[in-house]
Amino acid sequence: MAIEEIPIDSEEIQEIEEAQEIEASPEPEPPEAQEEPETPAPKRRGRPPGAKNKAKPRPPPVITRTRSRRPPTPEDSSEEGEYEEPPPRRRAQQIEEDPMRTVAAEMLHMMQQQNRNRQQARVNKYASWFPQQSYG
Repeated sequence: MAIEEIPIDSEEIQEIEEAQEIEASPEPEPPEAQEEPETPAPKRRGRPPGAKNKAKPRPPPVITRTRSRRPPTPEDSSEEGEYEEPPPRRRAQQIEEDPMRTVAAEMLHMMQQQNRNRQQARVNKYASWFPQQSYG
């Protein structure tokens, strides 16, 4: 068995020679054959990448009407003497004030009072610098 030695540079030399031959003698082709009308790529379906999400419009809220019952009037009832007005409605629970809201309201009141005191002290200080003069 004999091993054939192929020089490394021989392939590169052949490629360079072929490239030079092509550059030296380009074959002129008719322009009509070269330029074929290119069809544009079909558009992709869906949103383009990076598009922002749009909020979907919400359907209008469904409004249901409830009929309020009127208390029966004496004319409607057959027995006139037994008509009683319904008792006034009472709240089941009295809403208790939140202690955190109470503390916050007190703190706000204290801070407002402190701000008023500072302003009055500043006014008094500047007033002492420039006593009012009587012109006469």
